[in-house]
Amino acid sequence: MRVSRIQVLPDRLVNRIAAGEVVERPASVVKELVENSLDAGATRIVVELSQGGRSLVRVEDDGCGMDADDALLALERHATSKISGHGDLDRIATLGFRGEALPSIAAVSRFALTTSADPAEGGVRVTVEGGRLLGAEPVARPRGTTVEVRDLFFNTPARRKFLHAPETELRHAQETVTAAALARPDVGFVLRHGGRTLLEAPPAPDMAARFSDLDRRRGGEPPRRFSEQAGSVSAFGLLAPGRPGGRPTLTLLVNGRPVRDRLLVGAVFRVLREAGGGLGGARVVLAVELPPEEVDVNVHPAKTEVRFARSRTVFAAVERALRAGVAAVRGHVPVNRLEGPAAIPADGGASPGAPSGSGADGPPALFDHPVYGTPRGEGGGVAEVPPGEVPPRGETGSLHTAGARPGPADTPFGRLIGQYRNSFLLLEDRWGLVIVDQHVAHERVLYDRIRRQLEGAETPSQRLLEPLLVELDGALARAVPRVRELLARVGIEADPFGEETVRVSAVPVGVDREAVEGLLRELLERATALDGVPERVAEELEEELAAGLSCRAAIKINHPLTPAEQRALLEDLARTENPHRCPHGRPIVLRLSQEEMERRLGRR
Repeated sequence: MRVSRIQVLPDRLVNRIAAGEVVERPASVVKELVENSLDAGATRIVVELSQGGRSLVRVEDDGCGMDADDALLALERHATSKISGHGDLDRIATLGFRGEALPSIAAVSRFALTTSADPAEGGVRVTVEGGRLLGAEPVARPRGTTVEVRDLFFNTPARRKFLHAPETELRHAQETVTAAALARPDVGFVLRHGGRTLLEAPPAPDMAARFSDLDRRRGGEPPRRFSEQAGSVSAFGLLAPGRPGGRPTLTLLVNGRPVRDRLLVGAVFRVLREAGGGLGGARVVLAVELPPEEVDVNVHPAKTEVRFARSRTVFAAVERALRAGVAAVRGHVPVNRLEGPAAIPADGGASPGAPSGSGADGPPALFDHPVYGTPRGEGGGVAEVPPGEVPPRGETGSLHTAGARPGPADTPFGRLIGQYRNSFLLLEDRWGLVIVDQHVAHERVLYDRIRRQLEGAETPSQRLLEPLLVELDGALARAVPRVRELLARVGIEADPFGEETVRVSAVPVGVDREAVEGLLRELLERATALDGVPERVAEELEEELAAGLSCRAAIKINHPLTPAEQRALLEDLARTENPHRCPHGRPIVLRLSQEEMERRLGRR
């Protein structure tokens, strides 16, 4: 008899395969269970974790609950109350719809479901272990549902060994709950870990109020609202500036569903990057609302990605909305324009009624602005110094034989003229006027120096007479041992001091206490968020540490420098690996060409 090589897999094996797609880590369990609670109409959701969710994930809600028959049926694959036909799949309005989450989770854990639709009739408790139903028994319970997931991946050790440290898993779970809380401010959320309450957010009137509740520990400026409407697409959200040297954080919601759409994330980060300095550590909540039939949420096993029917419209609305948010944060900065010769009267004074700010009919802006100006390279007369074009020491001469000629160079960038508004260094070279941003120049110098220290160079540090105590949430505080050695290599001595406090006993010479506090917080956030090969994670953390510390330790604007200090800074900058860009990508040196000045002044 012929034996078929193709066979139908048993249900328990199918559920474990499905679990591999749906359940990546404890945060995936939290996401699926919280979404079920929201779909059930819950007004309060309590999430409890142990060991970052590896040992226990418990989600309790006060939603509609289920009777005994529905509770058992919910553990069958593709059993759901949220869709019933083909048409429903084309316009999904709920967070869940496949009916795969509960059986997939139960297949790789010790699982218990306790639920009640009517307290008068009682509830039911269903227990499952590794996909095998152990029993169902009546229990007393108020209306709602509680799901307990213990020992995740206990029967799939190959998957369990890929889980990360408890603090990293906790960090991902916190981000999941935070995103759900921002998406549904009308619902109360509580997150506990190991008996400690990490998050408690009562129902709020709107997203801004919920953002403030969740962000209270950080302090800083309040968020600014932004919005844009493009036909049936609405893009709105909140933008809080954050710390200039940090990394942006983004919560992205599409029809109330937290997602990780790479194209939308790229659009947001591009706008922040183009806006220049000051928004590196911005915190953004972006919500996109559009008709359900115009978005496909059924393109990823974990429902974390979406596809838009009119993607260009969505991306355009997002970019316009976020640019408005950037403008609200920074305020409208006037861009002055030079008037042509016809606007200058014979006596050399200003012509009557001549505009002093930007005008629609004036000539192009001399200096572009990241929000309101022209894109770099499209007029404006300011060009970034090309890589490798730092003039050799002592080089003189002019690019043009006619017109004003430069003086002899006394720095690697030309002849030093002086400091403008205690913020920029002005020089002249054979191309024209050179402008150096002293803060980002010093940042580049320090960055290269810190990288050498991380590679083994000696690091000077100073002990604090009174240690600095930094308050953090539990997940960040528990991650200190992972970065302690890295911090020590740049002169920062830090160790845990209680459940939610870190004690800093020594800091690098020349770095103030507040800068170290912000740097420590951001480094721990990255340490708990990064996944991957340990060597690669260590490399990324070194990069984060060097960039963050150099930004905080660098001289600021409105800081006077003596001529000797100005020349020393330019000498140090010329010796760096990249004297034209700071570690965050901002330009250091700009040039106003001689040709452009002569043209603007009517000499050409």
